[in-house]
Amino acid sequence: MERRRPLRTLRGAALVTTAALMVSAALSGCSSSAPAANDSAAPDSNAPEELISVVVARGAVNLESAIIAQEQGFFEQEGLDVDLQVTGGGGGAATNSALIAGEFDIAATDAVTAIRAINENMPIVVVAGTKSAKPDYEGEVSDGLIVPPGSTITSWKDLEGKKVGVPELGGLPYLTVVTALEENGVPLDSVEIVPVPMDALVAAAENGQVDAVFTFSIFMLSALDNGFTRVGTGVREFLPYAPQSLWVSTVEFAEKNPEALKRFRAALELGTEYGNENPDAVRKVYHENTELPAPFIDNVMILEPLDVNFNPKGWDVLLKGMQQTGEVRDDLTVEDIVWEGAR
Repeated sequence: MERRRPLRTLRGAALVTTAALMVSAALSGCSSSAPAANDSAAPDSNAPEELISVVVARGAVNLESAIIAQEQGFFEQEGLDVDLQVTGGGGGAATNSALIAGEFDIAATDAVTAIRAINENMPIVVVAGTKSAKPDYEGEVSDGLIVPPGSTITSWKDLEGKKVGVPELGGLPYLTVVTALEENGVPLDSVEIVPVPMDALVAAAENGQVDAVFTFSIFMLSALDNGFTRVGTGVREFLPYAPQSLWVSTVEFAEKNPEALKRFRAALELGTEYGNENPDAVRKVYHENTELPAPFIDNVMILEPLDVNFNPKGWDVLLKGMQQTGEVRDDLTVEDIVWEGAR
């Protein structure tokens, strides 16, 4: 099997409950009963900075930055005591609910789920990025439109009168397909976009249920190894710079704990840079924290560069696409979605 290990470029880039704030409150309370300090004594500039405790929930994909930040000591270096957990099943909506319920302080999710929640007035806010579509990235990408062996489809224009499978209606793959069809002059009403469970997309194309599918990660790469053909480069081509996976917190936590979020972003950026520069360390993370097959991790998995920061153009293009398809209200803005410290 051919190894797909593209060059990695250096890139600059979890819920805390209010109970975590009791640490500082308790210390303040204790100080009143402790012996009085010498008021004339100068503060010790070399005293260690008190760690801020936060509960961070990573996801099951693009998980390397947080794990590396924990293992390499970057969280502690930036003044955080992180309880790193894993988001439960049920998808992004369940993660948002757990966040609001106080189970986490910061949590990983995907951009479309976060925008939908904020559009529905859920009190969450985006605080950091993980992965965005980078149109200038020259390596292979792990998402896109693919067709089964023997297909006569060679471009988006060939999809007129065809059926295209996507994981869900309204998600990022769906928005990419809609945008691609429009940019290629294919009438939307001439293509049937069919929602198919992610793990059944490839089989749906193989058995003729659909003519092409938009998929990603192991599903797409395994299909390519079994004779499928890539038609387009996916999100980075039609939704350039669009955020894909990211981190959210509650509005209340962001307002009350901006220093914790500032430290989280700094540590996450260090973990992200380390991962971008050390692909073998990233593959080790996937070996130890996922059930992906070892040969896939070592020889097939594409490690695209991650980034804590956002390109404003990405939010504009993603919001425009979601507004045009009726996913969100027309007056929703980036300021409604992204914490001021992450814009």
